[in-house]
Amino acid sequence: MTGLLAVAHGTLLQGWGAVAAAVSPSPSPSSIEIPPEDQTSPGLLGFLVTFAAAAAVILLAFSMVRHLRVVDRNARRLREAEEKGAPAAGGDTPAADGPERPDGTGPTPPRGRA
Repeated sequence: MTGLLAVAHGTLLQGWGAVAAAVSPSPSPSSIEIPPEDQTSPGLLGFLVTFAAAAAVILLAFSMVRHLRVVDRNARRLREAEEKGAPAAGGDTPAADGPERPDGTGPTPPRGRA
């Protein structure tokens, strides 16, 4: 069975070789002019865009690290409070829910949101 497969494979390769040899190559001279190397740089605008993108990434990384430290600190406090058996953040509700409404209907929504 493998001998038959090898013969068929060889025949296909010979056929594709004949097709590839029959195709004529494209003409080598081209009408496209290549500008000199000193005119192919992205220029000042390209530098400014790249610099702004790099600065934004660096500032976002610093912000992310700062926020992760806060999350880690809060998680450590919650873990310690659970180990001691005390309620977390000074109440029965998590600190993310916010203070209770005066009429007792639940937490107040954050400011700026409906």
